[in-house]
Amino acid sequence: MTRDEAILHALLGGDRGTLELAAATGLTERVCRYGLRHLINADYVWSPERGRYRLTRRGRVIAGEISPAPEPANGSDAATAQDGTERPRRRLLGRAR
Repeated sequence: MTRDEAILHALLGGDRGTLELAAATGLTERVCRYGLRHLINADYVWSPERGRYRLTRRGRVIAGEISPAPEPANGSDAATAQDGTERPRRRLLGRAR
């Protein structure tokens, strides 16, 4: 999920400030502010009062189409093949992770 998608998805719950968005998305407050500026320019978000942000009608449509990242079914972060077997994990610096 991109920065803008995460912010839009977090704003589906209602008005939020940058600290609340940072906590909901896992992004830093500064990154949230940059993303909000971009989303305001794209007419997806507006600010009804200083420090609070809300989705516009266009923003609600877009945010409604965004689905959160799927969680692994069995709690494992390893990818599974179509036949249900686990794929080998990617090697990082010569060690299996």
